[in-house]
Amino acid sequence: MLRRLNIRWVPVLFLLPSVICYVMFKYYPLMNMAYISFFDYSIVNPPGKFIGFANYTEFLKSTTFWQAISNTFIFFGLYLVLTFWIPIVQALFLYDIRRGNAFFRFMYQLPTIMPLVGGVLVWKWMYNPDFGLLNYWLDFVGLGPYLWLNDATMTKLAIVLPAVFAGNGIALLLYYSALKSIPTEILEAAKMDGAGPWRRMWTMLLPNIKFIIVIQFVAFMSSVLLAYDHIYIMTQGGPAGSTTVVSMLVVNSAFQQSRFGISGAVSVFMFIVIALLTIIQNKISAEKD
Repeated sequence: MLRRLNIRWVPVLFLLPSVICYVMFKYYPLMNMAYISFFDYSIVNPPGKFIGFANYTEFLKSTTFWQAISNTFIFFGLYLVLTFWIPIVQALFLYDIRRGNAFFRFMYQLPTIMPLVGGVLVWKWMYNPDFGLLNYWLDFVGLGPYLWLNDATMTKLAIVLPAVFAGNGIALLLYYSALKSIPTEILEAAKMDGAGPWRRMWTMLLPNIKFIIVIQFVAFMSSVLLAYDHIYIMTQGGPAGSTTVVSMLVVNSAFQQSRFGISGAVSVFMFIVIALLTIIQNKISAEKD
């Protein structure tokens, strides 16, 4: 005889609207895109002619695709080295501040208020080689002028640089909240045993917020590998394709070339890549534990 399921329906009812929205706007488009990727999709007579894996083999043979893959992972490396650790360091400093803590937390959140497009347009104006503020400042110390967004060797760094100064206020609050949840008795005992600030940080603080770091890294990885808006606003993929990323190929294939099958195939490929990287990263984290 089956046991009666002991389900608390009130939490389920509260979660149901968000679950429905998530399925409708996340999983359904993903499944539909996977379906479209096997067709030479036709808007007039959908889904068009079934062509199997032809879309996959076509983009895998394309040099444009592999250049976009290379650009995407270079961006990921730059963001990882230059930006991912910033909110962790900020949270560690904020944790040790006793007076004015609320003020600093407020100040760290201010950059998140600015809309993404507005912030990117301000930086694009600053990068202007003729009348941009950045070249104007550098001229005082005898540097420049630089073609920030028109030089293939500099443009990737120029796109990542605003994120260094903008920070990530939400991630900072998550790290700070995790640090505040560490029992103070443990830290006081470590102090009495002679553990200095650096030793407490490496042996007690960071290990205790590792679970938040892992979660944030997965979210960070997905957001960077699928980045589109700010790169498109800055360079539209130029110069000479040096900032064209995979997400741009997806959009361009679908809405400029009307090749929705190729767009779906590339989307599915990136989903698999990110899923595999997430699984590998979680396995490495689990083994270290």
